[in-house]
Amino acid sequence: MKEVPALPKIVVYYKDAQPEPGINIRINDAEATLADLLQAWQPLCDDKTLFKTYAADNHASCRGCTVNCCNTAYVIPDIIAFKKMADYLQLSYQEFMASRFQADKLAVGLPRMKADPCTFLQDNICAIYPLRSLICRFYICAPLSGPTEQLVYSLAWTGSTATILLLEQQGLLSRRADAGLSSMDMLFQGLMEEYRHKPQAELFLQAREYSDIPLVPFLDQYSAVLLEPSED
Repeated sequence: MKEVPALPKIVVYYKDAQPEPGINIRINDAEATLADLLQAWQPLCDDKTLFKTYAADNHASCRGCTVNCCNTAYVIPDIIAFKKMADYLQLSYQEFMASRFQADKLAVGLPRMKADPCTFLQDNICAIYPLRSLICRFYICAPLSGPTEQLVYSLAWTGSTATILLLEQQGLLSRRADAGLSSMDMLFQGLMEEYRHKPQAELFLQAREYSDIPLVPFLDQYSAVLLEPSED
């Protein structure tokens, strides 16, 4: 009897049809991890056939894109990316923050990497592409289905919140008053305040790699549909 190939743990695909047009995720294995999702997601970044709003002629690989996000992004790296970046640069966390993060944001408890353009952008190319943060990995200037957006932002925001929790625990970051914050600062402070109280933040704090983080705990009532069998 011919062996039936095993289904991939996660399938990521673009769908035009209603009710959820845009980039969709289907999770075929309840034990799938964040590493499995990133592996399935990366081809979208490299896909030149996918319509991307800001890409050259709307069709280009994200790796070589010179427009928009790396110039303006508000990046608080997730804890795994933060640790890997510091290790790559052979810097302590304190040295890494002092050299690559905005001092005024650190002063109000927000570890935002230097921007305009990103501190790691060299000759319009990301110098740490394999180590980039979740918010950078997941950002594709193409529409996402509602459940997909819910999942990827939950993962990215929880990972960033875990960075803040780590730095607070080590006495390297203090939560300060709201005076003088921009609207984006207040938005991110609100998100981090919400996510710091969720048990999923502890999964990031305990993880060494993305493969240590299961996806199922990040599926809420809305995004749990990603686990349902496909009707295609």
